[in-house]
Amino acid sequence: MRNHITCLFMLLALCQVKAQQTKLPSERIFIYPEQSSYDPGDTVRVYGQLFASSRQQPFYSQYVYVELFNPKDSVLIRNKIRCDNDGSFSLPVITDFDWPKDIYYLRAYTRLMQNFHPESYPVTELPLGLKPFISEENVPGVKCFFYPEGGQLVDDGGAQNMTVYFTDGNGMPLQIPFILLSKTDTLFRAASSLSGLQTIRFYPSKDKEYSLSVNYKGEDFSFSIPDRTENHTLQAILSREEIRYKILPENKRINKERLFIFHPATGLEEMVLTEKQRAGILNIPQKESGLYILFLTDENANPIAQCALWKKRDIPDIALAQNEYLPGERILLKTDYPAAKVHYRVLKKGQMMAPGGMQSEFDCELLSPVPFPKSCFTYNKGETEQDLEAWLRTARFIRFDLPKVLNKDFQYKYQPEIQTVFRGLVTRKSSKPLRNGTIVAYNTMTNLVNEGIIDNNGRYTLTVDDFEEGDRFFLQAHPPKGTADFYDYTPDNDTFPPVINRLRTNLFNRKYAETNVSYQDSSGFFYQVDNLGNRDYLIPEITVKARTKRDKYISTEKFYKTNYIDEEEMEKHNYTKLEDIIADMPYIHIAWNDDSNPPEPILVSTRGISTLKGGAIVILVDGKRMTLEEALNIVSPQQIATVELLRPWQTNAMTFGAIGGAFSITTKRNRGAENVISKGFYYYPIGLTQGNRKQKDNIIAPSSPGSYELLVDMVTERNETFSYKLPFTVR
Repeated sequence: MRNHITCLFMLLALCQVKAQQTKLPSERIFIYPEQSSYDPGDTVRVYGQLFASSRQQPFYSQYVYVELFNPKDSVLIRNKIRCDNDGSFSLPVITDFDWPKDIYYLRAYTRLMQNFHPESYPVTELPLGLKPFISEENVPGVKCFFYPEGGQLVDDGGAQNMTVYFTDGNGMPLQIPFILLSKTDTLFRAASSLSGLQTIRFYPSKDKEYSLSVNYKGEDFSFSIPDRTENHTLQAILSREEIRYKILPENKRINKERLFIFHPATGLEEMVLTEKQRAGILNIPQKESGLYILFLTDENANPIAQCALWKKRDIPDIALAQNEYLPGERILLKTDYPAAKVHYRVLKKGQMMAPGGMQSEFDCELLSPVPFPKSCFTYNKGETEQDLEAWLRTARFIRFDLPKVLNKDFQYKYQPEIQTVFRGLVTRKSSKPLRNGTIVAYNTMTNLVNEGIIDNNGRYTLTVDDFEEGDRFFLQAHPPKGTADFYDYTPDNDTFPPVINRLRTNLFNRKYAETNVSYQDSSGFFYQVDNLGNRDYLIPEITVKARTKRDKYISTEKFYKTNYIDEEEMEKHNYTKLEDIIADMPYIHIAWNDDSNPPEPILVSTRGISTLKGGAIVILVDGKRMTLEEALNIVSPQQIATVELLRPWQTNAMTFGAIGGAFSITTKRNRGAENVISKGFYYYPIGLTQGNRKQKDNIIAPSSPGSYELLVDMVTERNETFSYKLPFTVR
């Protein structure tokens, strides 16, 4: 195991494995809630699966981060979960009764995935109080979107392919016949598929104008074909184990352009591109299926054109044993892959949920404004291949920026998280580092102790056993000789990626997907766009720090004496214990938390019970969080300058996550003899969410009669994911 980890870290530290080739290992995830919709206050059971980017290797990380965020891109819940040996995971996510009805979102990632763009993390919808359905009928109005192969059309470049995508006025896919015209001459007649997609192949000529003509519900619509570019473009086709490519137009010279090919398993490789070698054939590994991306770039590796190709796989057969069931009857699957792992969801007909195959196979590399083709869940061979080929032209590559990864200074900032490790800095009161010492971490909830080392620069590294969310640690450093003294502890910051909602934000790059829309507005690729609007939140990387500069908090309670006690008031009452001060404060009292082992005292509100776990009142001593037990033991009334009970909305400037409010103690810090610090340091890291539970093996028919669909995500032994929608009826 140690050799495996050592080799892995060498791989990640040295990305350049040979000239012109860059290995870029990462991971893939799919994630989904057990049901299609919930109500505020429900506990959501979330399931997921972790893979390596290569199908030939196991996953690297042991831990996955799962976040729930709202329509304003604010993270409400962040959980950390340990994967099972096969990469699967599950966890409960507790929502709040007070949350407004809306569409919320779940996303998942690992530390290794944090080396790449947050757009590439899988995101799935979580409707609370809403039940989104696909409309059975299309509404009036037609929109048409154009996606040329390579991203642009060129004049006199020979035959060129272009995807057209039709929707109705609400942005839902539209199956409709159309005609390609050159002025009044008919060049091409076809019809879009059920997914609204079709490929047209024609010969763009200079000084000619082209358009698409559509008649829908008795109304004629005309859409102009995008203008041609004077730059190069790229054509490519994948057949068996060969990729054939060509740079167009042939009459435009190749100067300093470059050509790259990327596959998640084999990495990024530059190919020879010259005026004499502007077309060629690439042999690809037989064992590696999935996505291949070709990039045509300028001399600085800025993309000019892109082609996404999909290597076909053998599709497992799967079917229901029968199409009609009684309420509560067991649903059986027939498949020729009995060893495969099956994830399933039962949906009412028309309900929408993202399939795992789309997330794990495409979302981690590509982003498209066009919904994934419906035919890819039924595996009608001819239609599936045509729709997928057309859809790939609409997508752009998002995992990384080419110029950035080709920079010689590019390194993996985040390594796979195999164990939980605390890192930070220990300094003496003189600000000099504590050198070559040791450090212990005592879990105050489980009584487990772990020991680590402090290096010559005062940096400590401490591997700890898995612990639950809410556990706190007491860290104590020791010098190489002598006894422990008062030290300053600065833990490394926990850094989390910014929220970029790929489901709601239209971020497609026009360089890759020029779109000319002649009817209505071009927004509205997804059903939720009309309700929520298009927003693009590009914010810097979010860093959660142990100590941060806070907004200035101004108290008004001292003028009204409602929830505020100052030094003068305490002298009048001659308090001897902190418990006496708490007893005189309105709306709060000390209770015992029986969920902890052993039970511990907590401060709670008498105004009502919070609906969120962890709703106890937070204790702050000079702005530093600690438990009530710690405060009762180390803080005496003689040390206190003021005490104030803060409402939840007043705590934002002082701390985080104080759902039940905060009990803020300010000490007489100018009197050195009354300093409340200890020789150790209390640390509150993010812990593991417990409750890993396998999905039930038995699939049971719903209790209510009606039409349903079984959404199945099958994971094979080769780490390939296939998604199916199997209709059935409950009588």
